[in-house]
Amino acid sequence: MKIMNRFFLMMFAVLCFTACDKLSSTLGDTSDYDFLKEVLGDKPEQMKVEEVTFSPDYKTLTMSANVIHDFGPYELNNPKSVRAEVVETIDGIRQAKHSTPRLIKIENVEAERIHEADIRMLVLVDLTLPQSDIDRIGLYIKEIQTSFNRGNLFVAFMDGPEVSNTMRVSDYVLEKHFNKSQNKYVCLYQSILQKKEEMLQGGEFWQDAKRLVLLTFSNEKIYDDETDTPFDSNHYQYEEQMVQIQSDTTVPFSAFYASMSPQKEINDEHNERVLWLFCHNNSGEFLSEFNWVACKNSMLKTFHLSFPDNVFWFENPDFKVYRGDRKKLTVNFHDVETDSIVASVSKEVILGNVFTPVIVNGLPMLYVILQGVFVGAILILFIYIVLQLIVPFIKHRHFLRKYVVNYTGKNMCFDNNPVQEHCYLCKSPFKEGDEIVVKCSHTMHKSCWDENEYHCPEYSDRCKTGSHYYNSSNVFDDHNAPFYLKWILVSIASAVIAWMLFSLYAHGVYGIYDADIIRFFAKNPHGSVTQMPVFGLMTGFILTAGFSLLAIRPGKDGLAIGKILLRSVLAALGSFLCFLLMNVIIVLFDIQNYASLMNWIPWVASGFIITFCSTFVKRMMTHKKWLILAAVLLGILSMYSWMFFFTHTQLDYRVLLLLSFIIFSIGLCACVATIAPRSEHYYLKIQGATKGMDIALYKWFRNDPERVVTLGKSVDCSLQLSWDIQGDVAPVQAEIRLKKNVPYLVALEPGVFINEKPLVANKKVKLFHGKSFTIGQTMFTFVEKDR
Repeated sequence: MKIMNRFFLMMFAVLCFTACDKLSSTLGDTSDYDFLKEVLGDKPEQMKVEEVTFSPDYKTLTMSANVIHDFGPYELNNPKSVRAEVVETIDGIRQAKHSTPRLIKIENVEAERIHEADIRMLVLVDLTLPQSDIDRIGLYIKEIQTSFNRGNLFVAFMDGPEVSNTMRVSDYVLEKHFNKSQNKYVCLYQSILQKKEEMLQGGEFWQDAKRLVLLTFSNEKIYDDETDTPFDSNHYQYEEQMVQIQSDTTVPFSAFYASMSPQKEINDEHNERVLWLFCHNNSGEFLSEFNWVACKNSMLKTFHLSFPDNVFWFENPDFKVYRGDRKKLTVNFHDVETDSIVASVSKEVILGNVFTPVIVNGLPMLYVILQGVFVGAILILFIYIVLQLIVPFIKHRHFLRKYVVNYTGKNMCFDNNPVQEHCYLCKSPFKEGDEIVVKCSHTMHKSCWDENEYHCPEYSDRCKTGSHYYNSSNVFDDHNAPFYLKWILVSIASAVIAWMLFSLYAHGVYGIYDADIIRFFAKNPHGSVTQMPVFGLMTGFILTAGFSLLAIRPGKDGLAIGKILLRSVLAALGSFLCFLLMNVIIVLFDIQNYASLMNWIPWVASGFIITFCSTFVKRMMTHKKWLILAAVLLGILSMYSWMFFFTHTQLDYRVLLLLSFIIFSIGLCACVATIAPRSEHYYLKIQGATKGMDIALYKWFRNDPERVVTLGKSVDCSLQLSWDIQGDVAPVQAEIRLKKNVPYLVALEPGVFINEKPLVANKKVKLFHGKSFTIGQTMFTFVEKDR
């Protein structure tokens, strides 16, 4: 049951550390959220983006768009009439303004291309219409001007039996000539045919024109209501010419008619049919309701032309990051006077991915690596100072204040418990004023406590509280720090190494690029089919190797290294397959929109594999549950702080990715360290000539400044083999030395056997958990275990 509890606690911690690199929202389209309607407006988009292109350095981008709905007589590149507002959202959340592209230019490509194609348009206006209709036609012409603004738009007016001379459209013409006439009729067919002939004959404004367009605004009123006869005496002659099929002309010609009639009568329907045939025979259209977008598209189709209406030029701020998010770039155009939105265009851009982002004018990779190494080094130094110097010092000050007191005499009590009158170590009676340590019931002089290496003589199973190690003469003593300090330092170093290798790979300096044959699978914005598996490969290998260095006990020459390599390779392959399988599933089942909800799965799986491979031991040691809790809290904190750091830091994004590596590594380290700390409580298990027992070597090591335990029959030996009567044992047969916290067996005399082979005198052999040797008829097994 205890093992199962440890397993579930470990997995819970691993889960909390997974997928902390991807925390962006998946809210979907911004149109679904009321709070964004104030930003983006309620009107539908009037333009459709056809193409988005980036410059090679991603500093500038262009967005080509075509108009799909009328938005009135607004020229988007005219700051006197419209004000442009650029909004960029990430996955439905508005982004900080500092990373939003700046609109630097609006190119009216449509007007330029129409001018280059030399398309000239004549608008024929019926001045007998109501003034409201004439005003509306004036607005239509202003809208047409947004496309014909190079002096290639002309106007003429029908008034009674006459049609005016052709004139170029200008502000003066729009202001002075669009007034209702006193006449009640126009000679519609005659005027249309007259202007057509003028254009095809190459009049004043039409010489050398390559393409011609005639657009007529009228109400199809041909007959006098009182007499029921045509206004034009030559009406039927002109009607016959109107319906004739157009013969080939030297200049492509297209005719359009826009009806301004409020209601249809029988005669109007006939006239409408005539006008429809005229437009059809002249490669144009009859428009029952004028729509410039439809008219323009039909005109361009007739002339076999195709180009975007507008091209928007944006400039990205330096260090902007594209990391696979759905960035929706929206430009809202506001009327300068009313500030209402008159037009809107938007496009969603997905570029880069989490692990190989596109960074605008980012730092060179060498600088990024150096910056990351510097951050890792600073973090290691900070943690080392805190856990090696500050925390032990604070604990020691607390120990001195609470457990080191002055002896006050007989009947002295501490925490309602009587204090012994003699020192437990030197047996001398206490004198008033003596500094004594009351950490446990075995009261000692403070000097005796220090000489006994900061613990009472009974500190073991019989006394679990009588210890507080702090070497004040050497604050860098590794025993001053908590046991998990080396685990944290190794985890950070491993994360930095894994991050460096992956960064070099991802940017083409190390490894290979995605092969063309598998680019189909690179649709997941959270990492392509090779990048994410390679991330798993490198983190699995490096982190497992780092953890195994601490989890695996010293063994025979090459054996420990072989175990470390084997576990690292297994973890690397397992993590690689986890990420590869998830990427393939996301693409094959076309579930990219839900990738961020599923990407935690390979993180959990790889975290479990790394933890399992690092702790694959026959037994599990007692774990500290508060470390699991700390790991969980740290993981949750990192998940919520990621977006803050991403938005409010001057660090390169790729260095922030290193922080994600470090957090993930520390989280796994906390899991591993709780179940596989390397114990320094050394025992000798004795079997053979005497009753089996375990001898605590670590007590001798603590009491002996030279940290040496001698074995033999002499009474001067630390461990006297008096029970071995028949065995050939020398007075001082062997010794066990502790050098830099690594135990060694040294044979002082012949007669020490390892695996039935004699150990050469004065040769030292490293002891590890389970290592056995024989002296006389007694077999000794070196054991590491928690007390």
